[in-house]
Amino acid sequence: MQSNLTRRLVLSSLFAALICIVTIVVRIPVPLMWSGAYINAGDSIIYAAGVVLGGPWAAAAAGIGSALADLLTGSSAYAPGTLVIKALMGLLVGVAAYRKPNWLLYVGVMAAAALWMMVGYAVYEFFVFAGMRIELVAASIPSNLVQAVGGVVIGLPLAMLVRRILPENWIAAFVKKQNNQ
Repeated sequence: MQSNLTRRLVLSSLFAALICIVTIVVRIPVPLMWSGAYINAGDSIIYAAGVVLGGPWAAAAAGIGSALADLLTGSSAYAPGTLVIKALMGLLVGVAAYRKPNWLLYVGVMAAAALWMMVGYAVYEFFVFAGMRIELVAASIPSNLVQAVGGVVIGLPLAMLVRRILPENWIAAFVKKQNNQ
């Protein structure tokens, strides 16, 4: 039992680190009329974490990894909102898609998580940055939409690949290998 908890903790920590690194390093610029619009590939790792880890573990990895990326890139004002928004994204995908390898389900759940991300950041920016000015929040919606769609487009094949590589119950696979040695 303890070794399963340790394995989940280690894998969750690895996903948190991977989410942080990919969020910082892999930014795909989008040449649109919105300045600064880019696809942050960290969301795709959040989706893969949800498929592999399940709800609470994916939530922890997503929230911590994404908030840490905000802190490391000088966007610390976003870190509290990011912690909650991305954690709920990981929780949503983890609860709905864990142990259910179905690409149609993955698309729906990822789209719902992406929609949550857009709404979450709009509400956060409205109360924290915009001084209750809705037009400033509305201006950020197009870039968040690009981010949301890009995350799903990258995340779906990544989640399917990860799901295919890992066995149905990856914890049991580790225990089985350990007992054979």
